[in-house]
Amino acid sequence: MKDLLKQNVATIVTKNINTAPIFRKHKIDFSCHGDMLLSKACEEQNVNLKQIVKELNAVNDNIYYLKDYNSWELDFLIDFLVNIHHDYKEENILFLREYGEKVTKIYGKEYKELKKVNVLIQEITEYILEHMRNEENTIFPYIKKLIVAKNKNHIPDTKNSPLNEPIDSLEDDHEKVGYAFKQISKLTNNYFLPRDACISYKILYLKLQQFEEELYKHIHIENNILFPKAKKLERSFYKV
Repeated sequence: MKDLLKQNVATIVTKNINTAPIFRKHKIDFSCHGDMLLSKACEEQNVNLKQIVKELNAVNDNIYYLKDYNSWELDFLIDFLVNIHHDYKEENILFLREYGEKVTKIYGKEYKELKKVNVLIQEITEYILEHMRNEENTIFPYIKKLIVAKNKNHIPDTKNSPLNEPIDSLEDDHEKVGYAFKQISKLTNNYFLPRDACISYKILYLKLQQFEEELYKHIHIENNILFPKAKKLERSFYKV
């Protein structure tokens, strides 16, 4: 982990995914706001810079291939996002939508934060599902066409750079959903359970916390690995 102070947060995590838990622990957003230098990110979150550098330098540099997303071919990365991440997100956000309603009806009067949490879950569910459909039906197939064109030394008509605008829109989606989960985390005091919480309450918080972690990993892979590489690939077809 060399020259950490010269790198932005996204670059650090992209180079070594093993650093992600450290940033999550310190509430530093490497997914949607990874363009900040480490020093700036620490300043905003009131994190001791020397301490986090020490923690990052202690991270294992040996990255397990199945987590080294930055080394994967783009088409394989897309298949992984669709077949693993999208399936997980669809199954679990639908579960959270149903379970959030159930738990809120039972305990909403006693725990006021549950009502606000449930409203956020209901609001983002269709948003997330539509976002994934958009990726699977438009952006991902287009990126795969670029990959095929490159492999066949074929030059597609991409002078209008159709990736820029839709990717900006997808990144806006990431920002909105990420913000919603920050609100959920705040409302639940980082998923801290009341002493007398029943099993249903515990399941809801556990599933929300797991979903948030997977969500940020998914956003990181797209914002900081897939999208920049796809844009670079597209630009390569019309360099003068």
